[in-house]
Amino acid sequence: MYIIIIGCGGTGAALAKHLMSEDHEIVVVEKDDERAKSLAESMDALVIHGDGSNTEILKDAGIDKADAVVILTRDDNTNLTICQIVKKFNVKRIVARVNDPSKQDLYIGLEITAAISPIAAIVSYFKNAITQERGRSLVSIGKGKAEMMEIRLTNEKLDTRKIKDVGLPSDATIGLISRGGEVIIASPETILRKGDLLTIISKTEASKDVITLLKG
Repeated sequence: MYIIIIGCGGTGAALAKHLMSEDHEIVVVEKDDERAKSLAESMDALVIHGDGSNTEILKDAGIDKADAVVILTRDDNTNLTICQIVKKFNVKRIVARVNDPSKQDLYIGLEITAAISPIAAIVSYFKNAITQERGRSLVSIGKGKAEMMEIRLTNEKLDTRKIKDVGLPSDATIGLISRGGEVIIASPETILRKGDLLTIISKTEASKDVITLLKG
């Protein structure tokens, strides 16, 4: 994929390096001159010194052919503005950082692919680490109405059953299965095995029932 990262602090740099390790083509747009120079020296990616809200800078970055744009500046007004500009180029995937969780709805209103609040995600992670002993919440979705979580399947009664036959609540779905170093995209016909690490999206109100079912 051709991916543009706008605002490349610590999170952006780590993301860029991870994506490059998976052979994605990365372009970084960084407004701070010293930061841009440092990034250019430390990673094998095109680094453009400029303002990500400037259309000409975005064109220089290859916005017309971008498969995804990740917006990670520390200013929500800037991020929201860039989201609006990028949408005009019909980029399929737009992901933005939400610095102030109270502004999450503004991002949702733009109908971008994902608006991620690091603060809200960390709070949710710690809360669930305290209150949910047998499941690990990865991220809160829709202002806490749903969540993505990981659960290790330990209920022996569900070993070798198809997903469609395990009796999951209607408000929950298994998306991915990690098994023996492999990642399996789940379907209703997928057979579960004891020890599988399941990635699940569930309405928050159904999470407890999901955990009880899968853990036994």
